[in-house]
Amino acid sequence: MRSVHSLVLLACLAAFTAQAQTRIPAPPNGAYGVEVTKFIEADALQEASGLIWAPDGSNRLFVVIKGGKVRVIQNGALLPTPFIDEAVATEGEQGLQSLVFDPDFATNRYVYVFASQPNIEVDGIVRFIARIVRFTDAGGVGVNRTVIVDNIPQNRTHNGGGLAFGPDGFLHFGVGDGDIYAGGNDDLSLMASKILRVRKDGTVPTDNPFYDDWGPNNDLVWARGFRNPFRIRFQPGTGKLWANVAGDAAEQIFSVGPGDHAGWWRYENNQPAGFLTPLVAYPPGMHAEYSFTATGAVRKNGVATFTVDGTSPVSSLRKGKKVHLRDVLDPSFNGVGIITGFPTPLSFTVAQPGPDAVSGGGGLKTDPMGVAVVGGVFYTGSRFSAEYQGDYFFADFDATLHRVDLGADGSVSKVELVVNYSRESNFTDVALGPDGALYVSSFYGTIHRVTPLPVGQGVIVSTQDLVVPEGGSKTLMVSLAMPPTTPTYVALVRREEDSDIRVSAGQPMLFDATNWSVPQFVTLSADQDADYEIDHATFFVTMDQGFPAGVPGVEIHVRTEEDEVQALQLSTTSFDLDEGMGGTFTVRLAYVPTSPVTVTVARTSGSTDVTVTGGASLTFTPEDGTTAKTVTLATARDTDSEDDVALLTVSSPGLTSRVVTVIARDVAGVPTITSASVTQATVGKPYAYTVTAFGKPEPLLTLVQGPQGMTLDPVSGRLSWTPATESTVTVSVRASNGQTPDAVQTFQLQVRAAAVPDAGSVVDAGTQTDAGANTDAGTGTDGGSVADAGTQQDGGTVTGPKEDESGGCSAGATALPGILGGWLLAGLLWRPRRTRRS
Repeated sequence: MRSVHSLVLLACLAAFTAQAQTRIPAPPNGAYGVEVTKFIEADALQEASGLIWAPDGSNRLFVVIKGGKVRVIQNGALLPTPFIDEAVATEGEQGLQSLVFDPDFATNRYVYVFASQPNIEVDGIVRFIARIVRFTDAGGVGVNRTVIVDNIPQNRTHNGGGLAFGPDGFLHFGVGDGDIYAGGNDDLSLMASKILRVRKDGTVPTDNPFYDDWGPNNDLVWARGFRNPFRIRFQPGTGKLWANVAGDAAEQIFSVGPGDHAGWWRYENNQPAGFLTPLVAYPPGMHAEYSFTATGAVRKNGVATFTVDGTSPVSSLRKGKKVHLRDVLDPSFNGVGIITGFPTPLSFTVAQPGPDAVSGGGGLKTDPMGVAVVGGVFYTGSRFSAEYQGDYFFADFDATLHRVDLGADGSVSKVELVVNYSRESNFTDVALGPDGALYVSSFYGTIHRVTPLPVGQGVIVSTQDLVVPEGGSKTLMVSLAMPPTTPTYVALVRREEDSDIRVSAGQPMLFDATNWSVPQFVTLSADQDADYEIDHATFFVTMDQGFPAGVPGVEIHVRTEEDEVQALQLSTTSFDLDEGMGGTFTVRLAYVPTSPVTVTVARTSGSTDVTVTGGASLTFTPEDGTTAKTVTLATARDTDSEDDVALLTVSSPGLTSRVVTVIARDVAGVPTITSASVTQATVGKPYAYTVTAFGKPEPLLTLVQGPQGMTLDPVSGRLSWTPATESTVTVSVRASNGQTPDAVQTFQLQVRAAAVPDAGSVVDAGTQTDAGANTDAGTGTDGGSVADAGTQQDGGTVTGPKEDESGGCSAGATALPGILGGWLLAGLLWRPRRTRRS
């Protein structure tokens, strides 16, 4: 055992006394109350594919060897002579598959085997077949070899091979699809993918459900739609045949009746109404995970109903499935539950004491159960307690043994792990011995014996729920409840393959009659990882007569305290583009997610000329969660003169959203003259018109055509001229910036003489503008006391006839509105030339 520094030991003992001790006795139903011993181990038992006890009281265990032999163990010793040595094909899953005793074995001594025959090549094509062969037990040796059923279709894999006698005395056997989907769906013509039924002598029962004599059906078919029925067993008292069917998406166990259809190859653990659904199902080599909706946890009257997110039906887990409920916002919902029913395909119930409550978030995770279902047996012995009676035990090739606890109504109450030798062996079959013990065959030459744990024995642990800081460790204390009969190893075995939590020190722990009550210390550590998810792990405290073989004892639930926060990371958060241009940026997660994360990118405000053309929806998986994914955006060229601005939001439920700002600078491109020309001018008065043009680069204005003396300021765009005579002239202005075509504005400018305003209330008789530099030429005397006043309109210091005395301005106050109007008009017509940002 690992030595421990005295100071550390004292600290651990002090911690143990401060912690609440939890004694975990064997559960009332005995789920973990088992111990495993090695019944026998021998090289001659290598590649054992099945085992069955002889029903004649001889205490003989017949072991089927894949290579063609049947070995016999009597009173715990391997007999030297094989019962049979059949020539068989052994490629892939071919070989000697299974063995069954005749219901009248005590009198007729018949033994039947399912055997792959040596492969025959005809014209370059390999023919794979199997036979059911009968032998007679004569002094422990099989004689009188007789073929009962011939030409059973086979292949290298998926051959089935289950054999069982029903209560009707007829032989039933399973045939797989040969890994080529043969005989699937509604095909009744082939033996493949079927369970078939024959009399003991191989003749066809005419009451088989699809019997049609000379019709197209294979008359032996009893039930259909099974991918690989490796083992079949009849349930005592019901007449139902239980079939262990190795699958593709799911390992399935069915309770089968005549004429049933299990759905392969169209359906597998998703059978609709009208098809046979499995009682037990689990994904091979994997666990299942589901997330709950925001209000998907409701507890009422001691029953909790959980609703899962998405569209994948949670009902595929099946009634009796053990689930770990984790990270619900209300922690009273968290823990371990057994599914009791499915109100809808997306919801399930568990019995859960506690006050009525509503919460959500979090999810469930199941324990992996194995990789391929193999043998099974109904318990009818007396060594285990009464609650085991009638229950079904099945093995998985991953070296696990499970119990299907059946309720009084025959339905599944729960499915629980009993033995776990995963990664240490491979199980192929399980049988009930005459001593009431369970016997489990290993593919590697060992047969294990499983018996109940002695009454009162159990494990004491310091806690069943442990929180370990990421990058840190915590210590767990373990002892036994009573002295063991022999020195016993105890260990912690982790169920999850992918957890960052591990046992880092303190194993193995050896207890005997002298130290059974002294706590021993196991250190659990959590690795620093790159994700943000809380890590969970379930450890079984296991007891066995030899380490490292583990037998489930106490469950310890461990989780981490994470120091990372998941976040969206962007390569840039702003763009400054010319209209018509595009750009890209990348999105990644800060840490690897434990389940797929969907990120959306969408314009949430601003110009519709900015669009997301690629990467609007991104999915990050645990395999590529930190890999950058590209988002592509585009901007459209428009006819306005404004810069476009838009905001893109990058978001994912539960994460802080990020915003990308996109500016698309206006690009007019070819020059455009947008101002309206001024087409009227007055003789002797200054003419002005400001030409406004747009383009990129900024256009240059030139006067292409105009009257003599007209000028164009290229900076302000002001066109100027003072006409001397009445006329109509053509004016043409060009805007150019190097892009074609140039913009040209051509218009006709009409010049007119100015109107002659009257100086009084009587028409002035002068031939020239009143109040010129010369004296008025009217025929009547001007109203002034002196010659007409000066260089301006009439309005000198003396009023004309009927004029008011103006005091120096004959127009007086009445002329002011007209003057102001002119100024205002000039202001409207004269505007500074606009410029654009490039």
